[in-house]
Amino acid sequence: MADLTRRSLFGCACCGVLAGARAASAAPGAETGYPQALELGTTGMSRIAPTVWVARIALGVFLYTTTTVIDGGIYYPANGLILERDEGALLVDTTYSPDQAGTLLAWSRQLARPISLAVATHFHFDRTGGIPALRKAGVRTLAHPLTCVLARAHGLPVPEPIADFDGGHHDIGPDLQLYFPGAGHTRDNVVAWCPRQQILFGGCLIKSSTSPSLGNVADAVLADWPASVRRVRARYQAAKCVVPGHGTVTGDPIATTLSLLAKA
Repeated sequence: MADLTRRSLFGCACCGVLAGARAASAAPGAETGYPQALELGTTGMSRIAPTVWVARIALGVFLYTTTTVIDGGIYYPANGLILERDEGALLVDTTYSPDQAGTLLAWSRQLARPISLAVATHFHFDRTGGIPALRKAGVRTLAHPLTCVLARAHGLPVPEPIADFDGGHHDIGPDLQLYFPGAGHTRDNVVAWCPRQQILFGGCLIKSSTSPSLGNVADAVLADWPASVRRVRARYQAAKCVVPGHGTVTGDPIATTLSLLAKA
């Protein structure tokens, strides 16, 4: 079996690609589906479809990684979470595509309660691409109101706005807290906190410890990004695991992000 955590020296594209970027053909000789820049989120992930992997990282929390071919012809990974709850599992970010979201919906039927709700942590299509499949299955996708505005403006699938989430934080029951720390990778990026397991999903605001650069900064607010990351670090000091939007959960993703921003 191929090394699931291998990393190449391809340049990082961050959020997978720019919003609205076109599909591309895989590089000649590429092993179909496996990341060619960065790596899967963790070791020992189960491959449940050609471009979808899942692993349990804590009681009631699963990490998933999906890949897609981006401009340049390489498979690029993106992470998300599936959180088990009494009222139905919650999907954090919706994958690159409806097919991938459909795969996760089908996989979740093995859980005590399958996916019944989703959230998107910003408007780029690695976070919103699966919304059409979720909507077809009757699963709502919630997001910060600005995410909905930006997704619509860029011709991407549009989630439902959380009406009272105009800043600060929003609790989705006792199991997940969304927090808007300010602009960074995008103007609307939020992080997701699992208080019971003390897992922080940093999304694309936070870079993996193996990221060589900030990657896609087309929609970034570089002047605000460092302060936003510091707010996240101060608020969630109890985090036992920080999951970046792309790449490995190992190391210190927050420290890596601040270091990359200092160089930028």
